[in-house]
Amino acid sequence: MNYGMSVSASGTLAALHRMDTLSNNLANADTPGFQADFTLAMQRQAPSAAADAPDLGPNALLARLGGGLFTAPNRVDVRPGPMERTEDPFHIAIEGDGWLRVESETGSVQHTRDGRLLVDAEGRLVHAVSGRPMLDDSGAIITMDPNTTPVIRVDGSILENGLPVAKLGLDLLPAEGIRKMGGGLVRLVDGQTRPATSRIHQGMLEGSSVNPIRAMTDLIETNRAAQANLELLRMHDKTLDLAWNTLARPV
Repeated sequence: MNYGMSVSASGTLAALHRMDTLSNNLANADTPGFQADFTLAMQRQAPSAAADAPDLGPNALLARLGGGLFTAPNRVDVRPGPMERTEDPFHIAIEGDGWLRVESETGSVQHTRDGRLLVDAEGRLVHAVSGRPMLDDSGAIITMDPNTTPVIRVDGSILENGLPVAKLGLDLLPAEGIRKMGGGLVRLVDGQTRPATSRIHQGMLEGSSVNPIRAMTDLIETNRAAQANLELLRMHDKTLDLAWNTLARPV
């Protein structure tokens, strides 16, 4: 492929990927517990940068040219969002970097920052959005009397009629190992969890960590970058058309 077209195409694809990510962030600007995503784009190494690169002789200058951009998997911005008071006893907000433990459909542990909870028909305390059961600090499913209103202390202890019944499981997750699963849940694909000492606030929710103004500004800038790369692609196409159909025309 023409080098200029290849570089412009990679820039266009990277910009479009970032636009998709920013658009999703904006769509979740009001979603409780939503952690914004951010993209990573890296420059492709030039052939001469490889450890086993041969002596390229007269082509050494060309070999020092990079190959444009490529995108890596998105990362999660783990900075907490603002806390908002709701006065709902089944709403909790986490002060600190901890994540609530949730049992997945396969029985593994997933996590969430979305503190919207409820008690289901089986008496399990569940994450309201996904319907998955919440886990205590020992990894067991938390069960409660659906006819009582719990008291949740700052250390995560849950009380019914003044008696402790469970303690919310909280973990610290390495930011680089977090992958989103949808429904406000994440799973850890790399690294190890550590016990968290975050504070729990009942009757509050953590808002989205997305800054709508910043996200909109970034989206406009990224759209302009995509348009610039598309214009370069059109220029390369016109240049090739001129080379093949005009300059190379038989006399």
